[in-house]
Amino acid sequence: MLVLAAFLQANIIPIYFVYGLVHFITGFAVALETGRTSQLRLFRALPFLAAFGITHGINEWIEMLSMISAQIPTVAREPEWAEIVKIGWKGLSFFCLLEFGVRLLIQLLPQHKRWLRWIPMAISMLYLAGILWLQHAYQPTDVFPLRLALAEEWTNYSIGLPGSILTVLAMLAQRRAFLRDGMPQFGREMVGAALAIGWYALLDQIIDVRTPYFPASWLNSDMFLAVFGLPIEVFRILAIAFLAIFVIRMLRVFEVEYARRLDAANQARFAAQEIATRELMVMFETCRILGTSLDMQQLLDESLAKIVTMLDPMIAGIVYLHDRDAHGLVRRACQMRDPHLRLALKEDECAKRAAHEAYESGAIAYDSASQTATSFIAVPLIARGDIVGALCLAHRAAFSNYAVIQTLARQLGIALENARLYAEVQQREYLRGQLLERAVAAQEEERKRIARELHDETGQMLTALAVGLGGIEETIAQNPPLAQKQIAQLKTMTMSSIDSLRQFVADLRPSVLDDMGLVSALRWFAQQYAERTKLQVEFQVTGNKCRLPLRVETVLFRIAQEGLNNVGRHARATQATVRLEFAEQLVTLTVQDNGRGFIVQDILGKQGKQLAWGLLGVQERVELVGGKFSVESVLGRGTTITVQVPMA
Repeated sequence: MLVLAAFLQANIIPIYFVYGLVHFITGFAVALETGRTSQLRLFRALPFLAAFGITHGINEWIEMLSMISAQIPTVAREPEWAEIVKIGWKGLSFFCLLEFGVRLLIQLLPQHKRWLRWIPMAISMLYLAGILWLQHAYQPTDVFPLRLALAEEWTNYSIGLPGSILTVLAMLAQRRAFLRDGMPQFGREMVGAALAIGWYALLDQIIDVRTPYFPASWLNSDMFLAVFGLPIEVFRILAIAFLAIFVIRMLRVFEVEYARRLDAANQARFAAQEIATRELMVMFETCRILGTSLDMQQLLDESLAKIVTMLDPMIAGIVYLHDRDAHGLVRRACQMRDPHLRLALKEDECAKRAAHEAYESGAIAYDSASQTATSFIAVPLIARGDIVGALCLAHRAAFSNYAVIQTLARQLGIALENARLYAEVQQREYLRGQLLERAVAAQEEERKRIARELHDETGQMLTALAVGLGGIEETIAQNPPLAQKQIAQLKTMTMSSIDSLRQFVADLRPSVLDDMGLVSALRWFAQQYAERTKLQVEFQVTGNKCRLPLRVETVLFRIAQEGLNNVGRHARATQATVRLEFAEQLVTLTVQDNGRGFIVQDILGKQGKQLAWGLLGVQERVELVGGKFSVESVLGRGTTITVQVPMA
């Protein structure tokens, strides 16, 4: 043992080199790991552990160089400032160890962050205060070695020892974190590193150079050599070597963490792909359903059922559409993922609020029922640029892919518009068929009326004329005055028959329309109608009067004729106005009365209680010449029919 102790004491300089090298290698290995990207809380404190290893290794090498220079007789003793720099460098290395322990504790115990972050500042102020006191208390040069020894001892006790204690506590706390994260093997490495740091604190910071003051006067490196027979630097190397082994083994945690993050990223990618595939399937199936039916209720029910059953985490879907009669949104379809469940009253109210907000704002709206933890997302349904309703979906788990819902809402809006247009076409076809039947019936009735008129009036007149002329042949030779009187009567009868026939022809189609145009025809008809019905009819013309295409003039004349006939039959009016306005490219015909009026929606609406075939016929006539037709009516205030037709 004595031989070994003498050998080690004689080779103390290589021991210091190895001691510093182990420190440096430990710091350098940790520094290499700081170039990774990691989410572990340990990662944020590692740069200070790396800084401690490198700076303290350099500190031991500086001590080694001082020992080498002290063995050379020609080299003078180191100046005071160099010794002070050495002590300051050693204090810096201990401060890095202190900062590592504090930073790691802050990451692991954020609830104690407020007071932990003040520890480095408090210890630094305490250290500087002690150094200043030593500078003031030991000024003479003969006590210079004692002042340096006390400063080094103060550095160990004030910075190194607290730093080691906090580092041990931080490593034990990190061990618990590793156990929580399912990495117990690295928890064992942290225990070994904590024990190595504890032995290092005892051997390097508590047991150091001898000073006249306690505890260094009793617990020092000379006492250790006397007791164990070996230099304390050998045990310091062993402590740091064990620390290096445990720390380097612990650094493998970043490889495990990287593998876990890679696996989690792959799982997230696969989950995202699965979700994207499911969402694409939902959109495909929904679009397929929307393209296979033109029945509005059927496509709403089937598409909602597909959305709710295939799109996670939706539990219910509701479609609200705007209804003019109800003056608001009306539920048109509702589908549940579980057909045995129903929305609670509060959930139903939340769904209505979200749908109304989406309809009013034209953007995505949210609402939630706090008692049931059900959230609602509503997307406006847009058709031809107008918001026609809202698609409301209920979910009880997190959902963020709003682009899918918006796409489904757009497709649903297009399908609703197609269904509406199809329904309108079907309605128009039905009405067109009804109008055709009524037109054919009207033609037959007109033929019957013409035949009846010709038979009852014209035929009887001609028969009477024929009988009268036969009587004149018999009396002209016997009684010329009587024959002359009969001839005058027959002449009067002939003129009356001609007037009746002319009126009959005018009713069928007035010649004034062909000869003098629309304005004259409407003025003539208004006068004739007023004379027949005793209704006050006013005719007005504005703008530059001109002839229109014969087809347009005929349509406008028949519309005015139908309008006045409706006034006489239904309106119970006392006054009517026919207004014809000529503009640059448009001619407008207005028929207005002060009659009893009616509810337009009941007559011309899709769900009308009764149908006004005359007005529907007017609408058909207007569409044939590319015009626009509108009816405004107020109960008790009369009706206004407006027709706008392009001149060309």
